[in-house]
Amino acid sequence: MIDRSTTADAIYARAQELLDAEGLPGINARRLAAELRCSTKTLYLHVGSQEQLIRELVARHFAALRVEFEEADTWQSSALRWCQAVRHQLLAHPHLSELMTFDDRTAVISYVNRLLRILLEAGVRDQLARECCRVLVHTTISMTNAEIRSSSLAVKAGLPAQTPDIFDSAIRWIIAGVDAENRAAT
Repeated sequence: MIDRSTTADAIYARAQELLDAEGLPGINARRLAAELRCSTKTLYLHVGSQEQLIRELVARHFAALRVEFEEADTWQSSALRWCQAVRHQLLAHPHLSELMTFDDRTAVISYVNRLLRILLEAGVRDQLARECCRVLVHTTISMTNAEIRSSSLAVKAGLPAQTPDIFDSAIRWIIAGVDAENRAAT
């Protein structure tokens, strides 16, 4: 029998809080059930396995996000601001960001579509604009997750969390390459 006092939304909300505070170890079934004062069976009936819980946490997080960035005068500056805004949101929830997989890419599609529109309106060729968006989102997520892991490992080793500030440079180089390719084709 399902415990009617514990809802899926309550489970996801508490799991997100524990994940933000403690990382993946904080959201095991026994701990979560104890926190919510329900049985582990109730958890499994409402949200499924831990992997299903994680995938839904990622999906809910990105569905609720509002990646805000101001469009600039050029598509290049807008693209940089977009990447910085996505990075900022990933850094705000490092444990959740680390759990993202390739299958979670649909969670950021609406943000990518906004960037794609900016590139197309600026005259970047369709196929090049799409490839640029794929590379920018992949680079943004990958570099941010590498930064999160590096920081986490440093903290575990008792070292200060220091990461080289190369994100903006890498994004600018990608944008410059796309701009050069787009100009060469016209």
